[in-house]
Amino acid sequence: MASSRSFWTKNFILLFGGNALLFMVYNMQVPVLPLYGKSLGMSASQIGLFVGTIMFAAMVVRLFSGRLLQYFKKKTLLLAAVSLYLIASVCYPLFTPFFILIMFRLLNGIGHGLGTTYFATAAADELPFNRLGEGMGYFGVSSMLTASLAPLIALPIAQKISFNAFFVTCIIILFIALSLLIFITPQSQPVVTKELPKIAGLWRKFLPQSLLIFCLGLVMSGVLSYIALFTEIRQVHGTAWFFFTSAIVGVALRPVVGNLFDQRGPFFVLLPSVICLICSLALMCTLHTQWQLILAGLFFGAADGAIFPTVQSWVLKKAGNTQRESATGLFLNCYDFGMGIGAYLLGKVIDLTSYAAMFQVLLGLTVLYLCLTLYYARQKV
Repeated sequence: MASSRSFWTKNFILLFGGNALLFMVYNMQVPVLPLYGKSLGMSASQIGLFVGTIMFAAMVVRLFSGRLLQYFKKKTLLLAAVSLYLIASVCYPLFTPFFILIMFRLLNGIGHGLGTTYFATAAADELPFNRLGEGMGYFGVSSMLTASLAPLIALPIAQKISFNAFFVTCIIILFIALSLLIFITPQSQPVVTKELPKIAGLWRKFLPQSLLIFCLGLVMSGVLSYIALFTEIRQVHGTAWFFFTSAIVGVALRPVVGNLFDQRGPFFVLLPSVICLICSLALMCTLHTQWQLILAGLFFGAADGAIFPTVQSWVLKKAGNTQRESATGLFLNCYDFGMGIGAYLLGKVIDLTSYAAMFQVLLGLTVLYLCLTLYYARQKV
């Protein structure tokens, strides 16, 4: 276990770097793949399915997140995660029929499920229990930091050079991530002989966190999947700056949020964060200028940079060492289920109405999300 004075061990730094690079590729794909799908002639609902399929595959893998550790080391599973991401990135430009792309998106999803689960729990293994929120807040910076650069790199490459050049960039980044992971020396964890927790029991124990993170995923899916296409329709430039502003604010907030969580608990962080999300969606619904887009990104980053790590730290602290992988798998599955089903259903909303109407639906969902957060705050769950 890491020292109480510093958790910046060699392992933590390598995990920080590997996680940053994996999420850089993920965040590069978020704004570009919808544009790539549109260039191939996909409808909005097909784009939603193409983007969202990664989440469903990740969910299935995470059902076995605790059991896989009985057969494989975390380092092996992390190497497999990045390798599957790499294979998918190689194949996206080579095989363009819709159903074949879905198959490779499923493969990408398996890697995503492994990576998001075991990067987080391997990092948590390096942290002292009384600084878990702070440490995971700093670890979350790894994904937010590269998320700030990802759209600034990805969108110009895809739009001004080619989609092939974009995928080559992803491949190079993933090779660097693999190189970092090779040097990790995993913590030796005590063998847990008790029966793995049943899904029903996990649901009962983590119901508040599961519902809160599912709803967040639902809202996030609409913004991340369709903001680039919506700004094209509204003829508002600067989508990359929306993502950049969002990520920079998230990076700045995460360490502060972690300290607040450790000292004051989750709801002191969650309530103002959801209000920021409402402000962001309200600006998107009335989008006509670049400054509105950038301001929406600022509020969006404040919400995303606080809500996700707070609920994640809440889950990790409540789970303890013996249920860490299974609880993390459930937590991420709920988020990805919201992301996956949201991308598809909101694509259907767009097909039937318009992009503007879809963002209005998201605003309504976010107001309901605030009510759900207030309910759990009142119950002090």
